[in-house]
Amino acid sequence: MGNILAYLFWHRPRPGTSQRRYEEKLATFQESLKAHPPDGLIDALSFRLKVRPWSKHRSSGYEDWYLVRDFGSLGVLNDAAVASQSKRQHDDVARDATGGAGGVYKLLSGGLPLREARFETWMKKRPRTTYQAFLGDVSRLVADRRTALWRRQMVLSPAPEFCLDSESRLALPNEMHAATARLQVVEALGGGESPDDAERPRNS
Repeated sequence: MGNILAYLFWHRPRPGTSQRRYEEKLATFQESLKAHPPDGLIDALSFRLKVRPWSKHRSSGYEDWYLVRDFGSLGVLNDAAVASQSKRQHDDVARDATGGAGGVYKLLSGGLPLREARFETWMKKRPRTTYQAFLGDVSRLVADRRTALWRRQMVLSPAPEFCLDSESRLALPNEMHAATARLQVVEALGGGESPDDAERPRNS
């Protein structure tokens, strides 16, 4: 597992922008990155979200994941995104994007490949609960599921501290303040149905 990190970037198209063209530009940029991979890049993909479950602004948009080997690879990725091989593709999608926010997360446990994730659940640790106890609770709750647990690094994200990817929807205790969204991978040709609304616990 090592020190795999994910740079997450949330964004949406500017008003009046074609969703199909926006998704095509986004996928083209990521394909360019993978065709000329910077050192440490593992994968790059986007999910279409009808709602960002952790956000007060319930607007649709996109969630990009850029998986890298370690922190050093983040700097290399940052430079490569606007390098000559990918600069045009990067600028094409950047011109049409708005509402950007980013975060860095580290893979803590689980072997579910990102591309096989169909749901993500954002969680918070209960106050005065130790990390060891919290992680132990999560491990027991998903013991029979294929999942991947990510933890925010250096508070570099507007989203909660933990993100749990899974193949199916999870039922977690209310005290974890879990918020779940269905994931749909953005393909090169775009299109397809939007994911379901995110679900919040009734008492959150």
